[in-house]
This record gives sequence, C-alpha cells and structure tokens, in this order.
Amino acid sequence: MNNNKTLRKYVITAHTIIAFMVVLSYTALINIYFVNGLDEGNFQDLHLEAKSFSKAYNNKQQPDIPNSIHFKGYISWKIVPDWVKQYFPDLETVTRTQMLSKRLNLKGHMISWPEQVIFVLAQPLNDGKTFYLTRKIDIETYQDLSKNNIKNMIKLIWPVALLFLIIMHLFIHFLLKRTMRPLHQLGIWVDHLTLDNVTDPIPDFEFKELKHIANQQQKAMLRISEVLDKEQSFLRHASHELRTPIAVVKSNVQLMERRETDPKSRTSIARIKRAALNMQHMTETLLWLSREDKNEKLIISDINITDMIKQLIEDNQYLLQGKTISLQYDIDDVSLKLAPTPFRLILNNIIRNAFQYTIEGTIHLSFKNQILIIENINTGKAEFDKENSDYGYGLGLQLVDKIISKMRWQYENKQISGGRKVAINFKKLP
Repeated sequence: MNNNKTLRKYVITAHTIIAFMVVLSYTALINIYFVNGLDEGNFQDLHLEAKSFSKAYNNKQQPDIPNSIHFKGYISWKIVPDWVKQYFPDLETVTRTQMLSKRLNLKGHMISWPEQVIFVLAQPLNDGKTFYLTRKIDIETYQDLSKNNIKNMIKLIWPVALLFLIIMHLFIHFLLKRTMRPLHQLGIWVDHLTLDNVTDPIPDFEFKELKHIANQQQKAMLRISEVLDKEQSFLRHASHELRTPIAVVKSNVQLMERRETDPKSRTSIARIKRAALNMQHMTETLLWLSREDKNEKLIISDINITDMIKQLIEDNQYLLQGKTISLQYDIDDVSLKLAPTPFRLILNNIIRNAFQYTIEGTIHLSFKNQILIIENINTGKAEFDKENSDYGYGLGLQLVDKIISKMRWQYENKQISGGRKVAINFKKLP
C-alpha cells in the first residue's frame, strides 16, 4: 500500500478512470445506435416500397417489379438469387411480413468494417405467392463517401469527448479546491492546537463533517488538559504537603544525633536521615517538573562539578554498604554555568540508580567536555531480575527523562553486558 497517497491524487485518478469509462461507453453506445439507425432506415425503405407494390399487385394493377440500384424484387422463391437462399433459407415459406439483414465482414480481420450488408424483406401476396425485396450494399461502392463520413464523424466525436473530459476535469478541480481548502484549514488548526488555546472558539470549517472532527479533537484535548491539570495539581499539593513532615523529620533526626550515643540507635537514625534526604530530593524534582510556566527563566550559576558529584556520591554511599563494588571516577575539575536544580536532580537520580542496582562489580563515572557517563557492571554471580520493569527504568530515571526533555539536553540510556550505561550531554540542543 502506498503510504504517500493523497486525497487529491486519489480523486483525480478515480475521476480520470470514470471519465474515460463514460466516454468509451457513450462512444460504443453511439456506434450501436448509429448502426441500428442505418438498419432501421433501410428496413423502412424496404417496407414502404414493398407496401406500395403489394397494394397495387393485390388490386390487380400489375405494377412493375422494383429493379433499380436501390431495390430488386422477386415474386417467387425459385428466382431469388442464390445468396438470398444461402443466407436466408427460412424466408422460403412465410405467413407474414419479415425483414432480415446480414453483414459480411472481410475475412482474416477480427474487427473491421463489413464488406457487404444485405437486407431482405419477404411479404405474402393475396394469390399465395411471396414478394421478395432485396437491397445489397457493397461497401466498396460507397467507399469514398464512407471514408468522408467516418472522417467527419471522428472529427465530431473526438472534440466532443475532449470537451467532455476538460469540463469534467475543471469540475473536479473546482470541487477539490472547494473541499480541500477547509480540510487544509482543519489540518493547520489541529497542528496549532495546544493546551493553551484549546478553549478558544472552533473556526468555521464550512462542512458539518469537518466541524464534527474539530469538535471531537477539541474534546480530546480538553480531556488531556483536564488529566494533566489534575496530575500537576496533585503533584504540587502532595509535594508541598510532604515538605513540612520531611523538614520535621530532618530537624528531629539532628536532635536525636546529638543526644544518642548508642551505636545501634545511631545506625537507625542514619537510615531515617537518608530516607528523609531521598524524600526531599524526590519532592524537589516533582515540584520543579510540575511548574506550569514553561517559559520560566531558570537561575544559571557556576557549578563546581567535582564538589557536587562527590557530595552526591557521599549522600548515596549507604547504598554500597555490604557490597563488593569498585567505584571509579574521572572528573574534570571545572566549573560550568548550568541550572543547579535540574543538574543536581539528574546527577542524584542516575548515581543513586547505579549504586542501587549493582550488587558486585564496577561503577565507572566520568565527566569530560560537559558529557557525563556512568556505567554500572555486575560481575558477581548474583543478579537482579532484568525483566523487572524497575531495572534501569525506575521512577528516578523516568523523572530524569522528563527533566532532560524539559532542559533540551542529550540523553542516552542503554543496557550493556552485565549492567547499564547512561550518557548525558549537557550542551543544550538547538
């Protein structure tokens, strides 16, 4: 199937085929009527001549038997020419007037003009005899006249057919122009339909069907807008509501750290502190993503890459406890002008993900030329279930996808032998 087919091309092709079929059909029909008309004219001449002769003959007037270039008459089956007996044997005995014809085509030609056309009329007379009236037309005799007539007919038919095709094309062109204009307008309107202008009045697309399509498209966008509004509202409210208990937890953990001296208790307090920190990072991410102002100007500042990465590694160090993991990193000691919030959120999520999903093996982290690469490779026998939907694609990395899309950075996340490789180019796409 041709995926590039257009409605305009389809209609023009269908119209051309139909137009040619109509022209050919009417040409064949005209030819049939033309031939039948000739036959009917000849039969009428024979009938009138035979009627005149039989009327005089039946009244004992002894009329002359027709014998001219047009007609030849006979009052007996015995004296009719052999070609009449050959082609019309059923006319030997008749009880009523009968008229028959025969076309003799040139031999060896499947489609050609007839060489001869024979017309025979048989009419019973009052004395029991039968009057036969014949007309034999040799095409060769009328050849020059026939050629002229054929030429004249062709000269008339083809201009009429061409005129018909031109009129049909002009009509279809006007029809397409009339119908494609609102379709084109509908396409432009759909392309520019966004959540910001979805509530604007629908333009007049002239046709009821197009108006219905536009109305359904607007309703679909309104449903999407409603779902997104609910999602963003939930994220904002949930994140704001979580900030207070997280702050309470962090402050109380600090107080407990100062007072508690028991090592076991301090270990539990450290877990609570790390959980509160993770919740804080998550709520910050959700709050930042749920902001409605897409044109919000982010604060850009100088970020010491080494210090931030080391701080995030230290914050997530608890995920490596009890594991045999070699942590390697190669970081340029540079400062870059970036938006701190999205940059820190991305780094924290992918570092945390690499630490969490490596049991035994190597984690390599590098940052050079504004490109961050993190590879985590499991070399031990114990492995995670990689079919699990959370492996490498947890909530953290889903949020990374959204942040990078919003910041227009370049991102690659692919599975490698034993683990996963994540690469982020912080040079903004054009």
